[in-house]
Amino acid sequence: MRRLFAYLSLALAFIVGGSIHSPAQARPQQAKPPVITSINPVTGVVGASVTVFGTNFGTSQGSVTFNGNPASVVQWTDYSIVAKVPSGNASGNVVATVASTPSNAVAFKVVTMPTTSIVHTNFGFQCGFDPSDCGGPHGSIIWPQSTAQPEFLRLHDVSTSWSDMSTGPGAYDWTALDTWLDVIAQHQPVNVIEVFSWVPCWDAPTCEAPGIAPTGTNSLPLDFSKANGSTAFNDFVTQFTQHCSTNGNCAGNCPPDTTCKSTNLIRYYELWNEWNTTVRWSGTINELYEMLAPAVPIIRANVKNAVILTPSTTSGNNPVFLSWLNLETTNGRLSDWVVWHDYLEGRTPEAEWSMFSSLYLSNLVSLSAWKSYPWADTETNFNVDTFACPDIFNAEDCTGQVVRWQLINSSNGAQSLNWYKWMETIEANSQYKTAYNSMAQFLMGGKFAGPCAATGSGASAPWTCSFTESSGVKALWVWTTSEAGASYTVPTGYVDYLDLTGGAKTTIDAGQAIPITTIPIILEQ
Repeated sequence: MRRLFAYLSLALAFIVGGSIHSPAQARPQQAKPPVITSINPVTGVVGASVTVFGTNFGTSQGSVTFNGNPASVVQWTDYSIVAKVPSGNASGNVVATVASTPSNAVAFKVVTMPTTSIVHTNFGFQCGFDPSDCGGPHGSIIWPQSTAQPEFLRLHDVSTSWSDMSTGPGAYDWTALDTWLDVIAQHQPVNVIEVFSWVPCWDAPTCEAPGIAPTGTNSLPLDFSKANGSTAFNDFVTQFTQHCSTNGNCAGNCPPDTTCKSTNLIRYYELWNEWNTTVRWSGTINELYEMLAPAVPIIRANVKNAVILTPSTTSGNNPVFLSWLNLETTNGRLSDWVVWHDYLEGRTPEAEWSMFSSLYLSNLVSLSAWKSYPWADTETNFNVDTFACPDIFNAEDCTGQVVRWQLINSSNGAQSLNWYKWMETIEANSQYKTAYNSMAQFLMGGKFAGPCAATGSGASAPWTCSFTESSGVKALWVWTTSEAGASYTVPTGYVDYLDLTGGAKTTIDAGQAIPITTIPIILEQ
C-alpha cells in the first residue's frame, strides 16, 4: 500500500488543471547559441561567396555580418551558411545571429585589387571559327562597327594557332596571319592577343583533328625535351614574332634590312588556351611549363614591350589555377598578367562572379607573390555552346547582363573582358550594342572607387558602384537583378541620372524614389 501511495502521489504531482506535463515541459530548455567552427575561405573579394561552418544555426534564416556589415545570405542550414562578402569596410569578424543570439566571432580579411582608369583596352572582343563571325581568315575580315570600338582583339579560332600555320618542320603558311596583320594595321589603335594552342599533327604521336581541334591535337610534341622544350614550338614562336606581311605590317619588331609600315602589332601572348581541359592539353602541368618557358625570352627579344599572359584556365578549376601560379613562383616567373575564362552559363553576372571569378581573384590577391599582378577574363559570353542569352531571362535582362558583367569585372580591377564571337553576340543585337556603346562612353577615362556590390538581400536589392567620370563628376552605377524592377532612394548629392538606351538625362532630388531595372543607370552629382 505504501508503494502504491507513493506512485499515486508522484502522478498527482504532474497533474495540473486536468493536464499531464512531462519533466521537459515543466522545465523548458533554452536553445543553444550558434557556434561558428570555421569559415572558407578566410580571405576574399567583395561579392565572393563564403561558407560558414558550425552548429545550432537552425533551419530558420538568421543574419550574418562581416565586421558589422550585413551580408546577403545565399543558403542557410543548421550546420552551414553561404553568405556574400558585403561592400564597405568588411575586414573583421564574421558573426552569425540566430533569434537575436550572436555566435562567436571568426576573423575574415577582405582583399582588393587596385583599380586603374578605364581605357579602350578594357573592352575586348574576338571572332570565332564561323565565317559569319568576322568573316573568313583568308578573305575579307569584317571589323566591328561599334561607335565605342573595343580595342583589345584576341586572335583565337581564326586560323592563327600553331597547328594552323605550321605545315611541317620549319614550313609555314602565313596567309591567315598576313590577312589579320593588314586589317589590324588599318584599325589602329588596337591591342592584340595571340593565343598559342594546338600541337600540329605532324609533331604529335596522335592527331585529334578534326574533332574539337580544327587542325591539330592536344598531345605533347614528339620533339619535346625537359631541358629545351619543343624545338618545333620554339621555331614557330621565333618565326611568328619576326613575321611581317607582304605589305610591311609586322607582328613584332621590324626585322633588319626590312621596310616596315607598322610594327609590334601583336604585343600580348596568351601562352596556351584552356590548358586545364584535357581536350586541349593532355600533357602534365610541368611539361607545359617546360615547353612554354623557352618561348618567353624569344617573344621578349622580338616584340618591344611584350606582355605575357598565363595559360588560361576555365571556371571551376581553382586548384589547377593555383597550381600554375605556384609553379611559376617556384620555377621562374613567365607571365605579366593572370588570365582565366568565365562564361555566364545561364547565371546572372552577379551569381557567376560570386561563384567563380571572385574565387579566382580572391586567391590571386591573397598570394603575396601575385597580389599586384594585372588580370583579365580573356574569353566570355552568355553560353559556351550557343553564345546566346538563355530564354529564362527577358530581353531587357539580357541587355543589362552585357553591361553588368563589364561593370563587375572592371570595378574589381580587370584589365579587359573579351567577348568571344563578338559579331554574333553584341554587334548583331541592336539593344546590346547600344547599351554597350553607351556604357563604354560613360566609363572611358573614369575610375571606380571600389567593387560593385549589392546593398541588401534578395533579388530586388539594389546593386551599386561608385565611379568618377573622366570629367571629375562623381557618379554612381545602380541596378537590380529583379526583372520585376525595384525602387531606389536617391542618396544625398545626386542631381540627375542617365540611362544606356538613349543617353537621356533625368533630374532627381535626394530622397526621391526612382525606378531601377536590370539595365544599369548612372547617377551624377
